[in-house]
Amino acid sequence: MDSGSVSNLLIEAGSLMLIGMLFVFAFLGLLIVGVHLIAKFCEAFPGESVQELKPQPRRAVQPGVDGNVIAAITAAVHTHRRANKK
Repeated sequence: MDSGSVSNLLIEAGSLMLIGMLFVFAFLGLLIVGVHLIAKFCEAFPGESVQELKPQPRRAVQPGVDGNVIAAITAAVHTHRRANKK
């Protein structure tokens, strides 16, 4: 390799590095601008606040199913698994 080809390779590597860094800088700049625009949009059009939302009470049992029946089925499955354990 002669010195001319090494210097050309170094110049090409430096230019590729510079182009890559510029693209990353531009992308991150656009990302920051986008986040600020979304924040301003959310301030202008607020949705429901967390305090306004009321959680609906959850039922442990479906309507129409007796709790005693569920307890009996659970006990039977537990007994079956314990009896058939290897």
